[in-house]
Amino acid sequence: MPSQKLSQTSGKSGASISSAGKSAPKASAAKKGAPDKSGKAKPDKAKSGRTGRRAVRLDDNQDTVPIRSLPGTKSGKPRGGSKRSSEVRGRILNAALECFAAFGFEGTSTRAVAERADVTHTLVLYHFHSKDQLWIATVDAALADYTTAMSRHLDAAQNGSAAESLRCFIEQFTRMSATKPQVHRILTMESTQGTARLNWVVDNYLRDHFEKITGLIRDGQREGAVRQCDPARLYYMIIGASGTPFTLPTEYKALTGRDVFSQAEVLRNIAFLYELVFIDTP
Repeated sequence: MPSQKLSQTSGKSGASISSAGKSAPKASAAKKGAPDKSGKAKPDKAKSGRTGRRAVRLDDNQDTVPIRSLPGTKSGKPRGGSKRSSEVRGRILNAALECFAAFGFEGTSTRAVAERADVTHTLVLYHFHSKDQLWIATVDAALADYTTAMSRHLDAAQNGSAAESLRCFIEQFTRMSATKPQVHRILTMESTQGTARLNWVVDNYLRDHFEKITGLIRDGQREGAVRQCDPARLYYMIIGASGTPFTLPTEYKALTGRDVFSQAEVLRNIAFLYELVFIDTP
């Protein structure tokens, strides 16, 4: 979700994350700008007719491999195709999402992820090879889930007005932020450092998401339903107001006495955003 495709925008998240689900590239293709182990983005290779991720170096003594071909990424089949292998990878990704959201990239180790997932450290490296690859696979899975779900909601609303589609986005982004606040936390931490990892997310998820939602804002303004202002500023106001309360639940409850994750509070936050964004709130 981009701060934020929020789509852990499953997203290209919110929150943000793209507004339409991306189809998985071929195994030989590599997504743009994936960082290597040193944290630096690799230079572009010669352009091909296909889109995909750039290879990521696993360590100084190994050749680069496409992210999609790694056994730990969402589109690759588990080695041996075992149900057990898929279940273990899922536990590792869930544990990594929690660790990266709580401690950031630098504060997280693959051993800590292994301990949280209740698997051996060897299994983590078997599936993901390195912490860089684990971070990419974790964020990729969360944002792909977000973008797929958000695309489904926006497609269902596309026959209506732009304002209706924007209302749909605000509601679903807020609900998804409440369901998976880790994505907003991770992207917020990366955004303060300007890392190659953030550049990878921007190129593969957030830029498309930003262009899609600011386009809805402009169309809604032309319809006379959305307040006149800079669409980019309004985009970030929506993202921040939707996602930030769920990243600070303890502080929120201490100061307001309310549980930000309660259904009533989620609905109140959605209604408040409607009042801010739209001229005539239905």
